[in-house]
Amino acid sequence: MPLLQILTITALFIIVVISVIVGTRAHQKEKEATERRFKSLQLLNRADRVQHHVAGLKNINTDSIVTDVLYDFYIDTLRDLMNYSDHPEEIEQRISKAEEERNQDLVEFTTTPHSYSFQEKAKYKERLTKVAKLLLYMRRKGRISHSHYKACYDYIRWLNLWLQLNRQLVQANNNISSGDMRVAQSLYTVIMSHLKATSIDRPERHQAIEYVEKQFQAILAPPIVAIVNTDNPDESVADLVLDLDETPDDQLLDENEKDT
Repeated sequence: MPLLQILTITALFIIVVISVIVGTRAHQKEKEATERRFKSLQLLNRADRVQHHVAGLKNINTDSIVTDVLYDFYIDTLRDLMNYSDHPEEIEQRISKAEEERNQDLVEFTTTPHSYSFQEKAKYKERLTKVAKLLLYMRRKGRISHSHYKACYDYIRWLNLWLQLNRQLVQANNNISSGDMRVAQSLYTVIMSHLKATSIDRPERHQAIEYVEKQFQAILAPPIVAIVNTDNPDESVADLVLDLDETPDDQLLDENEKDT
C-alpha cells in the first residue's frame, strides 16, 4: 500500500512538472510571438511613415540630398522588417520598388514655376516640417553626421523659402510678360530682398538671384535706351525711378493669397 501511494505521488509530481514545463514553454512562445508581432508592426509603421515623407516631397524635390537619407532609412527599416515579417517576399518587393524609385529623375529646378494654391503651400510646408523633425531624430540616433544634417536642413529651409516666394514670382513673371513693368519690378524687388537676406547657401538660390537680375535688366533696358535718345535726359531719369515704397513688402508677399 505505501508503495502504491509513493508511485501515485511520484506520477502526480511528474505530471505537475511536465505541465509546468509545457506551460512555461507555451507562455514563452506566446511571449516571443507577441514581441515579434509588436516589432513587426513597429517597423512596418516606421517604414510606411518614411515612405510617406519621400512621396510627399516628390513634386517639389530638386535635389536628392534629403531623399537619399530617407531612402537609406526606409530600405534599412524594410530589411530589419524581413526578420519579423511572415511575408518576406512582400518586403523584398517593396525594397526593389524603393531602389527603382530612388533612381528616377528629380524635378528640375525652374525660375518660371507654376503657381501653388494656398492649400498646396500649406500642405507642403507641413510635410517639410515633419521631414525636418525626422532628420533631427536621425541625427540624434547617429544615422547622419552633424554636417550632413545641416546640409539637409538648409535644403528644407530653401524649399520653405521658395514656396513662400512662389506666387510672387509667378505674378512677377506674368506682369513682365503682359507689359506691366511697374508691378513686375516691385515684386522682383521684394523677391530679391528675401533671396539676399537669407543665409541659405544653395545653388538654387544663386540661380534665382541671377534670374531676377536678368529680369531687372529686361525691365530697365528699354527706358535706358529711351533716355539715351531723349533731349531731356534728366527729366527722363526722374520718370524712370519708381516709388517702391508705394506698396509695402508684406502686401506684395501676400498678394493673391486671399483669392485662393
